[in-house]
Amino acid sequence: MDFGEFCSRLIEKTDIVKLISRYVTLKRAGSSYKACCPFHNERTPSFSVDPNKQLYHCFGCGKGGNAITFLRDIENIDTIDAIKMLADEAHMELPHFDKSGKHGIDKEKRLRLYALMRDAARHYNANLSSPRAQVARDYIELRRLPPNIVTRFGLGYSFDYTEIITHLKEKGYTETEMKEAGLIDRTADKWYDVFHGRLIFPIISNTGEVVAFGGRALRKDIPAKYRNSTQTEIFDKSRTVYALNLLKKKRRAGPLPYVIMCEGYMDVIALHKAGFDTAVASMGTSLTYQQAKQLKNYSDKVIISYDGDTAGQKATMRGLEILRENGLTVKVARMPDGRDPDEVINEYGADAYRKLLDDALPLTAYKLEMLKKQYDLSDRDDKTKYAAEAVKCILRLENPVEREEYLKTVSEETGYEMSVLRAQAKVTPDEDDRPAETESKPAPPPARDKSETYLLAAYVAGLPYVDPRDLTEIFPDGFERNLIDSVTDSRMRGMKDTAAMLYTDLPEGVQNRLPEIIGFDLSGSDEKVYGMCVRNLRIRRLEKKSVELAAAYDETRDIKYLEQSNDCKKQIKRLREENGGR
Repeated sequence: MDFGEFCSRLIEKTDIVKLISRYVTLKRAGSSYKACCPFHNERTPSFSVDPNKQLYHCFGCGKGGNAITFLRDIENIDTIDAIKMLADEAHMELPHFDKSGKHGIDKEKRLRLYALMRDAARHYNANLSSPRAQVARDYIELRRLPPNIVTRFGLGYSFDYTEIITHLKEKGYTETEMKEAGLIDRTADKWYDVFHGRLIFPIISNTGEVVAFGGRALRKDIPAKYRNSTQTEIFDKSRTVYALNLLKKKRRAGPLPYVIMCEGYMDVIALHKAGFDTAVASMGTSLTYQQAKQLKNYSDKVIISYDGDTAGQKATMRGLEILRENGLTVKVARMPDGRDPDEVINEYGADAYRKLLDDALPLTAYKLEMLKKQYDLSDRDDKTKYAAEAVKCILRLENPVEREEYLKTVSEETGYEMSVLRAQAKVTPDEDDRPAETESKPAPPPARDKSETYLLAAYVAGLPYVDPRDLTEIFPDGFERNLIDSVTDSRMRGMKDTAAMLYTDLPEGVQNRLPEIIGFDLSGSDEKVYGMCVRNLRIRRLEKKSVELAAAYDETRDIKYLEQSNDCKKQIKRLREENGGR
């Protein structure tokens, strides 16, 4: 069975109505179903599902496709992961795809890395019962974590530098594979486990696969308190939410009133232990748009519960804006005296934390509270500055009633009359409320490198030597990645006229970028030219990465950054040699 035939059978066996109903409430409308689109904010339903054709389409934003594309886009995952999830549910075994084929999915390698990480997680977990893990058991007891919580989160321990390497080699994995999975690294003469001497937190994707690890140092000779996996082929920190797999499982039992967004692993674990089992973590303080989109699949309301220290407050502000822009209702639970959620629960109990959730402030109220802390309202100049900044914040609200209520609050705080604040609002328009005549047309996209245009054109044209894996590495996101995914999807559906499909399926706003690609002159193209272009673009990415790593070394003096920068330089040298010295 070839790739296209397998996907066709998988789509036939998948109940698209049942699948989409996990994420939105569908209502029957004749022979089809309708709902508000899960891919953009709308009040009037324009999202339609046709169970006979096994397709969906939004007449508002233009999104459409089959069960595979829906799951890929709604879960923000790669196509192969969407196929794997649906195949598991349909009890269909994935066929062996040709690694050198033209579908852009190195299924064998990815599944191999998933298996390696799963075996590593099981071994780390089994280590907890060893006499050598007493320090880990002491820490677990100190944090009062019961066995069911240890099991739920798959906690583990790494004994030393090489124990996991020996175990995985016995299972048939190579050091190169362990390195690709982010498990080990190399000094001048030997490989070592990057998580040695740490309590292990497996990071599980929304597809249920172990994709990375976090580690908490338990020995004094280990400098960094926490360490996370580096980005790998199966792990992208910006697209991953810790404990999202548990949130997904809970969502299947019914709607969730809210999601609690924390900073760290232990915060999430402590909240689950106390019964707050919709808690997840953003893998650090920098919440991303991809993470926000994933959260929206599970609830329309998010309560931010970051630490009460300064870093946590700054992160909260960034997270508020990102969540709001993705159409989520946002509140902030204020942690007292710089404490984190784990400390609040351990010191004051679950009821005290529940009250913090009940008293959580709406987005604008929290922003005004943080803004007020920056000024002395007993000082005339500070009071004036605060009022002006507060009005700017309030003007971002769409609801006029809310605007009026918050203006009243500022009036009471400052003593300024409402008429004065309204006058300030007129002279200080919000950036989103600028008059149409002052808005300029969007700047045209920057000129694309000729090598990039060539690769995209070669893939659209279906040249046999183009490997989409190269393209997804070079174009990880943006218009180019959307184009690659659209071409891949069209071929999955058996469409031969790819260019015609692109003009039909792609949003109108990006169609003007297609002629340059579709009309690109491919005469004289061959596998040698293709390989040289791929290497040139890889060199460019490695040069940028090497500079960033060198800067990180200068700032931190952490030798790992210097080693990684030198590794990039070695790869650049090798690629240039393959390109004939260019």
